[in-house]
Amino acid sequence: MTDKPLHYLDSGIFTGFLNGEAEPDNFRECEAIIKAAEEGAIRAFTSTFTMGEVVYIKAAPGKEQLSIEIQEEIISQLLSSPWLERVSFEPDMAEINRYLLRTYGGSGRKALKPYDSVHLATAIRMKVDYFNTIDNTLIERLPKAISYPPRYAKPVIIQRPFVDKLQMQLPTL
Repeated sequence: MTDKPLHYLDSGIFTGFLNGEAEPDNFRECEAIIKAAEEGAIRAFTSTFTMGEVVYIKAAPGKEQLSIEIQEEIISQLLSSPWLERVSFEPDMAEINRYLLRTYGGSGRKALKPYDSVHLATAIRMKVDYFNTIDNTLIERLPKAISYPPRYAKPVIIQRPFVDKLQMQLPTL
């Protein structure tokens, strides 16, 4: 048993990290949580579904787009990192997913989307402490913490990428 905090990383964490040059707004947060996982400060989980969602690396403005082969190599290497625990979809997650969609779904822009629900169901099933996302709309539409009582009653805190008590070193000038 470990006392490391358990963090779920949704697919946006990986796209935010990989697209740092093209879309720098989320890069620092995504980089920090990935670095925390690499350094063993946290245990990081994601659904194998993420492997199908992270498809492209955007080119920085004015730079040439990487070839599909190079993009695939970079994405595959990141998503197969030893610090990342990949979780396959299973029947319990389907049940949790249906519950989440029935509870927070509905219609319209503010409704929980099925892809997001799959990630949340995986986080609940794995009993993580934190669900990390850069999707502000998702954060705003859900309560601060969710669970699936009684079997998975542990609340999962939904947040932007953040690791409590982690001090990242600043670059020296």
